[in-house]
Amino acid sequence: MKQRIATARKYGPAARDYAMFRTLYHAGLRSEEASLLERPDVHFSRGPFGKLHVRFGKGAHTSGPRPRWVPMLDGLDLVLRRFLEDVRSKFPDSPVLFAVESGGALHRGTIRNRLRYLMELEGRPPAERFSPYALRRACATHNYERGVDLVAIQQMLGHWTVSSTMRYVRPSATFIEDAYQRAVASTLAELTGKDTTA
Repeated sequence: MKQRIATARKYGPAARDYAMFRTLYHAGLRSEEASLLERPDVHFSRGPFGKLHVRFGKGAHTSGPRPRWVPMLDGLDLVLRRFLEDVRSKFPDSPVLFAVESGGALHRGTIRNRLRYLMELEGRPPAERFSPYALRRACATHNYERGVDLVAIQQMLGHWTVSSTMRYVRPSATFIEDAYQRAVASTLAELTGKDTTA
């Protein structure tokens, strides 16, 4: 997606899509949550990485929206800073973060359709295509595989319970071996006083 921005017929929507899908993946947001983000919800000075204020997080049953703060990990703060500085002005002035060309919010169905279109453009076979929801699952899995605490992932995704978060985690085929190697390296480092992970 990043490479296509420069040659896209419309620079603004292409750059917006790139920033939006990076946000869905790195912040683990639902499509609806991303579509409801507004520019004032991006707080670059909050915490070590900056945070997104997800004001309309999914509530349980009839509880209403459940707001949460989500850190902008893995360079998402840089992506959104560049988007706000260089791209957002290509769209009409409105509070919406990821605006359509009229300035309104993207609908979650439009987000799904944009991702499908981009995968078709890429020539990805139908069996390998995925939804925005899969980006949320990938966020949970990749953070879990890196050793991020399940409770932290739960809070990031806005789940009520850790068991809900565990249903999102799909470890890789070598997850056990990778975890074993990290544990051995950590133990050796403690025993020898050397950093063996460098």
